[in-house]
Amino acid sequence: MKKMALILTVVLLSAVSTFAQTSVELVPQVGYSFPARNDFYNTYGRIAGGLNLGGAVNFNFTRSVGIEVLYNHVSSSSGIYNYGYDGGTQLAGGNLKQDFIMAGPVFSGTIPNSTVRPFLGILLGADIMTPGVTGYSSNTNFAVGFQVGTNIYISPRVGIQLKAQLLSPVSAAGGAYYYANYAGGGINPNQSTYQFTLGGGLIIGLGRVLPAEHYRPARRRPRPMYYRYY
Repeated sequence: MKKMALILTVVLLSAVSTFAQTSVELVPQVGYSFPARNDFYNTYGRIAGGLNLGGAVNFNFTRSVGIEVLYNHVSSSSGIYNYGYDGGTQLAGGNLKQDFIMAGPVFSGTIPNSTVRPFLGILLGADIMTPGVTGYSSNTNFAVGFQVGTNIYISPRVGIQLKAQLLSPVSAAGGAYYYANYAGGGINPNQSTYQFTLGGGLIIGLGRVLPAEHYRPARRRPRPMYYRYY
């Protein structure tokens, strides 16, 4: 009985691995963005950690290559602080909302006889930053990112995604704007911020099921024959 259950499990996993992944995948996501800090001349800026909500749409050309369009919304707070043993005195601060709109290639790998598909991706796009300070409007900045994770398929059209993600608004809108609009304090206007996020999502397949990839073994060149003369 145990042997039969083991055989059925292996067959099921092999079948799902063969037919898993569709040409279009919708992935609602949730995660946590860890705090980020930038050190300046005589002050430092800090972005608090916050909940990261969003989702992605993956357009898979093959099982190995695709394009992802990503949206993330992060609500947190930011501030400028003096250096001090107790964490420093806050000079200015307030709420901060960020909306990342990104896109880029995604490269997936295959583990034989497994429903697990590791992936990595590169992201380019924009970060719309909205400070919670009266009198200041949103500002849009170029952003770059990198992500790595794994997709675990439960069925051909349903799976779970686990990933780590790094997003960076380049130049951070002059630094001062990014940290609650505090002007001065020796802030470097060209310094970027890096925000690390751990999260997961639910994979929902919407397109056609992609055909399985077949690998042909490399043909070996015939070895030359050597003759021995006596």
